[in-house]
Amino acid sequence: FISKKDDGKQEFSSKSLFSYIKYNQNDLQKSLNLLYEVNDKLFTDFLDSEDNLIDLDSVQEIIKSIMYLINQHPNYLRDTIIHFSDIHTLAKHSLHVSIYSIFMGSLLHLEKEKLIQIGIAGLLHDLGIKHINESIKDKESKLTLEELEAMQQHPKYSCEIVQKNHLHDPHIIDAIMHHHECYDGTGYPEHLLSRKISDFASILSICDVFDALTNKRPYRDKYTTFEALKIMMQDASTVNKFNQKYLNKFLH
Repeated sequence: FISKKDDGKQEFSSKSLFSYIKYNQNDLQKSLNLLYEVNDKLFTDFLDSEDNLIDLDSVQEIIKSIMYLINQHPNYLRDTIIHFSDIHTLAKHSLHVSIYSIFMGSLLHLEKEKLIQIGIAGLLHDLGIKHINESIKDKESKLTLEELEAMQQHPKYSCEIVQKNHLHDPHIIDAIMHHHECYDGTGYPEHLLSRKISDFASILSICDVFDALTNKRPYRDKYTTFEALKIMMQDASTVNKFNQKYLNKFLH
């Protein structure tokens, strides 16, 4: 399972991830670090790919490993979130959203196939950020209307990339396309109202915003988990944005 690098260090591939996860299942911090390592490589390779290729085998191994850890540890998120990185990168944000989404799905007693679908959607939901100008992504001040419109194209770009990689599951595509839709109709790209937003997109929306709030950004410091949930549930700017049933479930 282990290969040698030229500098003498050891590395493991996504093919051996699940074996390592099972072996280290009771060391939640180490298990998380293993997920970070494989996932970081997945996203590095994607960002370096001129053709926007995604290693879907690695995606499957990451999702399988997350599902195993959550199944083995009923309090997985509570016991592991303290080890989550608070530095925002596309790779780490995507992994966190996938973990949160699978965990919430398990709380909602979704069947295995749906947990896989929501996990994949969470992991791949922001791929389209690759096509957004760096000056917009890293801007410390408020975006202009033109910049905001450019940023709001990323769900569409994400779907295009996923489909180019021959992943056409309609539930995954829908969740990715609509993870920024809001229950009050103020979201994007289609300004859907609550009844038209799918369960998967509703779950992804909560997980996406929660992780964004609990990570450092160029324009602000991170919020604590308590502060983030308070904002999502009580702040005037967000209180009508989410599926309240799922948001309350997320509190557990």
